[in-house]
Amino acid sequence: MLMLVKRGTHLFLLEDDMDNLISVEETAKRLGGLSKWTIHAWLSQGKLQRTKVGGRTMIRESELLKVINDGGKSPAPKRPEK
Repeated sequence: MLMLVKRGTHLFLLEDDMDNLISVEETAKRLGGLSKWTIHAWLSQGKLQRTKVGGRTMIRESELLKVINDGGKSPAPKRPEK
């Protein structure tokens, strides 16, 4: 579970020991109301890692925390070796 902690004038997102699974729809809501299609695109692009439960695609809260802490930035593309 994610917790918002205030230390001085800064806010930090911390996770506790439990890593809850959340739906694509809930993930979209927690990321400021993005569409579920954006979340599916990020899953396809590798920006988020999916966890399958039966036929459902779920996202671990720790994965959501990574995206939040990285500011939604994708890693820089690798340059071809010469």
